[in-house]
Amino acid sequence: MVTGANVHDSQAAIPLERMSSERVTHLYSLMDSAYDAKPIKDFIITSGRIPIIDPNKRRKQQRVLSPAEKQRFKIRSTVERSNVHLKDWLIPSKIMVRGPDKVSHCLMTGVLCLAAIKILQYCILPGLQKTA
Repeated sequence: MVTGANVHDSQAAIPLERMSSERVTHLYSLMDSAYDAKPIKDFIITSGRIPIIDPNKRRKQQRVLSPAEKQRFKIRSTVERSNVHLKDWLIPSKIMVRGPDKVSHCLMTGVLCLAAIKILQYCILPGLQKTA
């Protein structure tokens, strides 16, 4: 889903959850503290999944993740490293095109390149120095 720069990620959370549930079967939804909102949690729970959302530190009532939730939440670090690699090395800092199709093409080209790099790094040339 491509949105404008003025749209916060949490506003697209429910539509993205709906899209992902149509495409894959998953039991958990892992999200950072920007998604710590009751409507998002309620939607995930009513969909039959378990929300594991990092607690927002600015809330008055602090919620603590259980040890099992903390262990599952660690998976997000892999995703975040991939996002950083994409942003730092494979996608331009400014995408100067019009239309969501062109932006999606640019982003997916970066994802395809990252997949090729990881296949080379771990499967074909595992002896080379790892960069990310």
